[in-house]
Amino acid sequence: MTRFTQLALIEHQKRTQNLGLLAESLEIPVVHRTFAELVEKQPEQETMVAYSLGSDQLSRSSTTNEIAALTRNYPLFLVNAKHDAIRPNQALNLGARGIIYENDHLDRVLTAIKVISQGELYYPRSLLSDKIEEMMLRRQAGDDSFTTASLINSLTPQELKVIELVATGARNKEIAEQLNISAHTVKTHLSSIFRKTGARNRVELLKWSSYAASV
Repeated sequence: MTRFTQLALIEHQKRTQNLGLLAESLEIPVVHRTFAELVEKQPEQETMVAYSLGSDQLSRSSTTNEIAALTRNYPLFLVNAKHDAIRPNQALNLGARGIIYENDHLDRVLTAIKVISQGELYYPRSLLSDKIEEMMLRRQAGDDSFTTASLINSLTPQELKVIELVATGARNKEIAEQLNISAHTVKTHLSSIFRKTGARNRVELLKWSSYAASV
């Protein structure tokens, strides 16, 4: 799994000093970038992007367009989000790896940075579980348009269990413990899942499973 060792911060009206300090406490250097700087040059390897939302949140199409463009090349998460303006599923649908709200306690912000830097998602377990549950229920229901898909049929029962646990936010070690297998075996399963579904990371895997569930 890719680990991200640098944080590129895109700020608008509101400054995010605490975010930078917390990242540096994890020995993750922080650089300030503009949208143009990130999209106009070769993607910076092992760099994750914190996109600080302005007062308009996601009400402007230019904001959502910027986020969509950045997520094509960077692992991105949203910061300074307002609870009443942005729901977690909106952020996930945009391709963001997580969302940090403006009033989140510093401990939660620190955890979010740490989790995302390790290549994982930072979302409520309930949201991720609901996404994978949709896929599992449609499979069990025998929806022809879903169960006949070759990609779904190619997944083994164990791989489906791994996907379900990934959707809850479980890390490789936690998946290994719950399935009573080694961490190496978990990595092997994930490699197979990514190959079969065409997903390159966990965000794309969840987007794929959501799409498969809606077909």
